[in-house]
Amino acid sequence: MMTANNSCLPVEVRTAVYRRALAQGYLNACKALGITVSATLDELQMTIALELEGFYVRRHGAEAGMEMACTMLGDMVEPDLLTAPPRLTRLGATMMDELFCSQLAATRRATLH
Repeated sequence: MMTANNSCLPVEVRTAVYRRALAQGYLNACKALGITVSATLDELQMTIALELEGFYVRRHGAEAGMEMACTMLGDMVEPDLLTAPPRLTRLGATMMDELFCSQLAATRRATLH
């Protein structure tokens, strides 16, 4: 059962903040691993909005779907995103890998000798 969010910010604003943090966290992770990303920050955000957020809105309607999407995006970035550069959680890395060609997972599995 979903509980009401007590934030003073509208769900659209919270979602936009998480979406941007998730996209930037993905770019940061790729850069740290030496992976070149061909998409811009805006393109990553658009894909997140269309694919992840869109999934919940299509399944659960606009209001409940946006709350669910916002919660999911929040779970995909480390909670200190307002005081530190955005970083992906394990869930965030997994979901972003699914959206963007499994680049992070492939690099993490590679063994250097």
